[in-house]
Amino acid sequence: MMDVGFIGWRGMVGSVLMQRMRESKDFERIAPVFFSTSKPLPQPPDIGREVPAVADAPDIEWLKALPVLVSCEGGDYT
Repeated sequence: MMDVGFIGWRGMVGSVLMQRMRESKDFERIAPVFFSTSKPLPQPPDIGREVPAVADAPDIEWLKALPVLVSCEGGDYT
């Protein structure tokens, strides 16, 4: 199962993506890792199964370790 990082999943675009991925059962085929630029870090989204705690998006080394990153973030971060 491939690790896929998600940045900006709580915003307008990201929340629609999360909803569609849940409906399509896409999360059954990947190991999602959710990142946030907010402090304190939020709870991960409900995708129908347990996932790791939300990671800190400014941790570049953690981001670089993932083979796929999906960014829905539209601010200064990207």
